[in-house]
Amino acid sequence: MMQSQVRQALEPDESLLLLTDADLLDDGSFGQRWLVVTDRRVLVFTPNGNRLDAADEIIPLQDIDRVESVPRVGHMSLVAHASGRRIELVRYTNSLSEKFAKIARALDDTRRRDKPLVFDLTEERARLCMDCGRLLPERGGFCPACLKKRSVLSRFWKYMRPDWPAALVVIGCMLAATAVGLVPPYLIKVLVDDVITPKGNVRLLEIIVAALVAAHLLSIAIQILQGRVSARLSTRILHDVRVDFFQAVQYLSLRRHDLARTGGLISRVSHDTQLLNAFFMDMALAIVPQVLQMLGVLLMLFVLDWRLAILVIVPAPAIYGMSLWFHKRIRGRFARQWQRQSRMTARASDAISGIRIVKAFAQEPSEIGLFGVRSDQLRDAQASSQAFLGSYFPAIRFVIMLGAFLVWYFGGMGVIGEGSSFWRGITFGTLMAFLGYLGMLYNPLNLLARVSDYFNRAATAAQRLFEIADADQEIYDAADAQPMPKPQGAIRFDNVHFGYTKDKRVLKGMNLDVRPGEMIGLVGKSGVGKTTMINLICRFYDVDEGAILLDGVDIRKIKLRDLRGQIGIVPQEPYLFNASIAENIAYGKPGASRDEIIRAAVAANAHGFIMRQTDGYDTRVGERGARLSGGERQRLAIARAILHDPKILILDEATSAVDTETEELIQQALARLVKHRTTFAIAHRLSTLRNADRLLVIDDGKAAELGTHPELLKKRGLYHRLVVLQSKLSKIQAVGG
Repeated sequence: MMQSQVRQALEPDESLLLLTDADLLDDGSFGQRWLVVTDRRVLVFTPNGNRLDAADEIIPLQDIDRVESVPRVGHMSLVAHASGRRIELVRYTNSLSEKFAKIARALDDTRRRDKPLVFDLTEERARLCMDCGRLLPERGGFCPACLKKRSVLSRFWKYMRPDWPAALVVIGCMLAATAVGLVPPYLIKVLVDDVITPKGNVRLLEIIVAALVAAHLLSIAIQILQGRVSARLSTRILHDVRVDFFQAVQYLSLRRHDLARTGGLISRVSHDTQLLNAFFMDMALAIVPQVLQMLGVLLMLFVLDWRLAILVIVPAPAIYGMSLWFHKRIRGRFARQWQRQSRMTARASDAISGIRIVKAFAQEPSEIGLFGVRSDQLRDAQASSQAFLGSYFPAIRFVIMLGAFLVWYFGGMGVIGEGSSFWRGITFGTLMAFLGYLGMLYNPLNLLARVSDYFNRAATAAQRLFEIADADQEIYDAADAQPMPKPQGAIRFDNVHFGYTKDKRVLKGMNLDVRPGEMIGLVGKSGVGKTTMINLICRFYDVDEGAILLDGVDIRKIKLRDLRGQIGIVPQEPYLFNASIAENIAYGKPGASRDEIIRAAVAANAHGFIMRQTDGYDTRVGERGARLSGGERQRLAIARAILHDPKILILDEATSAVDTETEELIQQALARLVKHRTTFAIAHRLSTLRNADRLLVIDDGKAAELGTHPELLKKRGLYHRLVVLQSKLSKIQAVGG
């Protein structure tokens, strides 16, 4: 409706490019205002009820010099600078800041760089369900209200295919168990009507009792076989699901990892797979035989006496209606419960992973409080779900039992010969068999009443797993990707633009040519793009515009395994796995011999401290290398890079936060490592870059200065100011020491 009114306000040949709303009025109060962008103008409307009056602001696009998103006290503003005027277009709360920052970026790019006017609000749309428009529990996640549970769970059948013989055995056991289970109540009818009531012969009694015992023994044998085969089948299926999920996590793009929380992913691989296992073991493999049993019982009931059978199914419509009502109301509760479970796990994971920082700042009470808040939220969600379940199931059981009450009354009237002649002719044996079959019928009905509960749990858990499997996977290889096992190491940044989010660019036209074997020091303030350049070289992210070339080939056209196989990284905080020292050094070359590992450790000046460990190279380093010092961890990272033998080397603050003696050992190891390799080194302490061939000074996402240390000092530009500032700081620290 709003769009049609806006179109009426436009000129006949004017194209509507954007129609979006802000949530604050000019006076700062909550209210709706509409921002409209066409191929000619920017317009702002304030709705008057359902009516759209004349535009409050109209600015020709050609008059706009720039547009910016400006922070205010408690809110934000979208401001246009046009023809010497500063015009506030709309105000909005911080929740809409990302959307309007992208709009400002698109308008600004169009005016500055003659780009086509395109609005990319993908991330904003990712907050809402594309089908129903509801706010999603997680950005880019699934919508619990629109979840198609049958289609989700049907995806699991592909995991059944490799073990179809076992599945056939289980199905055969189900059919056999159902058939055998229908025998005892009928034998009881024969026993009562043909043996006990007329006082028949003992021989027939013995035969019937023996048949009852045989039926029960056969039923037990079938159940044991089914249980053993089902256990192997279901656990194998869940194993495959876990492995596929973990594989999907490993290949997730880093953009998706940036949005996900470690604890949330761990919760999915542990908690959600357990829920699926419970569904397969406790429900899925029980539902089919129970349904078969229910159908068989209904058949036997009509064979015994159709009049009483009709009484049994009288409550069925009420049961069906209650199940539908329950199903619609429980799914939202479960989705909220899983979401809060994930948040609690993520909070716990953060606190435990960062336990040293927590203790260093004495924040244990704070973390306990934060975890308590998350646990309280989970408790409330669980209490809501369980209270609803606790009210529903007693009620449904009573409705189910109404059929039994009717059978007792009218069947009893028929046996004793009272009441309407319609019920005459029902024998005591028939009534006893009927009651036996009713017990067999109501057990499945009670189970099926809980199916919706389990089905919702399993479908939600399954979708949380499939959400990761279906998420943006790393673009591993383009269709025309070419191998490059032995590159020379020439790197070129060609007008590279990149931002971790669409509304905020980090690199803004970066250009750089690096010769093979050259060492480039990256210099600049925090946040200017040094680490971003490294991330792009490794293809952890792909550039938004421009290209990065290796030996003249766009790295997006190189097989990713070949590219990363030629890159070695020595990070500022080296990550060590909870394994032996030897395994950590050989991580990039799993088949390395012990001699190769030792040679790499010697070159990294690590052999000495390794041999002082209790178990030498077989010493386990603890989680994240907690049993080693920072300098020792750094030297193991260098040894790992030496053994990997890359053509391109990345040093990210490799000597930060270590003492002078350790720094000297690390510098000696690095001097050996960088020989004949194209090297990018990041360091805030400029003295550590004294061996670099050239220094690149980055400012505001661009190459501000490039040259050797003496050349840059002579320019007396940004690099000179950084050197002078660090020199003053060093003197202050020396005096203070």
